[in-house]
Amino acid sequence: MSSRLYKLIVESSGLIDVGERRVVIATKDYGRGKPRFIINLPTTRNDLWQYLWERRIPVKVFIEIPSEALSDETATEQTKPQ
Repeated sequence: MSSRLYKLIVESSGLIDVGERRVVIATKDYGRGKPRFIINLPTTRNDLWQYLWERRIPVKVFIEIPSEALSDETATEQTKPQ
């Protein structure tokens, strides 16, 4: 894709859906025993990530937890022995 198209994508809505992702632990001992976590972006859009990185365009990341996952978590918490 051309940088003109990337510019259009970035300027049009400002939102890029990266699909469903999982949080991954990168290392359990990152600086004084603290874990470090990452979210991998889809490699199918590497050209777009490169465009953003090269131009130092800041991004805001929002995490939406699906309601099904929340209901599963609530059910698990309720069945744990006290």
